[in-house]
Amino acid sequence: MRNEARGDVWKVWLYAAAAVVLGAWMSPLLYGAGKALAEVSSNKTTNGVIEWLAGRCRAADFARFYEAGLVVAAAVLFFPWMEWIHARRGTPAGGGPWLLRLPDRVQIPPRGQPLRKNPRGWWHGCAGFLLVAGLLLSMGVALVPAGFSTLRQPAERMAALAARTVVAALVTAAIMEVFFRGVTMGIFLRAMRPAAALGMSAAFFALVLSVIPPPGVNVSDPEAAGTGFELLRRTAVRFADWRSVCGTFAPLLALGGVLAYARWRTASLWLPIGLHTGWLFAKGMLGKLSASAGGPATNDPLLSGGLLQQGLIPLVAIVVAGVLAHRLTADHHDESPIRP
Repeated sequence: MRNEARGDVWKVWLYAAAAVVLGAWMSPLLYGAGKALAEVSSNKTTNGVIEWLAGRCRAADFARFYEAGLVVAAAVLFFPWMEWIHARRGTPAGGGPWLLRLPDRVQIPPRGQPLRKNPRGWWHGCAGFLLVAGLLLSMGVALVPAGFSTLRQPAERMAALAARTVVAALVTAAIMEVFFRGVTMGIFLRAMRPAAALGMSAAFFALVLSVIPPPGVNVSDPEAAGTGFELLRRTAVRFADWRSVCGTFAPLLALGGVLAYARWRTASLWLPIGLHTGWLFAKGMLGKLSASAGGPATNDPLLSGGLLQQGLIPLVAIVVAGVLAHRLTADHHDESPIRP
């Protein structure tokens, strides 16, 4: 690791830890405020936005407020953190290794791998989306006869459901990729060799997403003091079970590795955004169109964990998508392997 960039790597991990602690602390406050808004709005007429927000708060359990707390904490701390790491330090023309792309004809600094303009960006993004979404949706449909899940009729038109799901997936994936593969991986690439940077980027992605509680993990008294930290503890306890680690953490680690490799392979965010959007879209559609069959195989975290949310089955889809993404971006005239 290069000594001059080592401090920024530590600041990445400190930022993530601070966001988790602040989010856990603030989640009971958000829960109380959300439930109060839901109760007040139920007795009077409000505008559409407030009514929509109150409805979401009314239906949400504490785990959803905990997730919202993590997002709010990360947003609040983001800009102070960017100032702390001196995001514009030592970069050409005011750019950095985490920009969406560098200006044309700019001189590339010797350290790291700045994101460049990708003339095939739209193609990479669309192809990545179709790869992952096609694989996961095909697996979901193919496993219905095997008894893993059952298909159900959606409550709305299929076209409207797919359009809303893909928009939500695209927005979420774009924000996450700018942070995980744009900002943090750019820092890792400035501090260490590509192979180490890819490994740390995958581990960082998997660990951050692992603090989000899975379905079924909640608290008994959401209004008690320190409830957010109790939910965080219950979420972290899963790492003591090797089956849960293999079924939950391994697919996230593989997904982070594939997305990091796609970013390094293309020096842009188009392919990672496409792959990530396809993953979120397929998970969202499977969650709305299928239900767990309830058998022991569907609840086993080593297989599918219910609706292909985790386990070895989606892990296979991630690995296959990574191999296909490698072939998609193959340039036999200029192909530089990852240095150890």
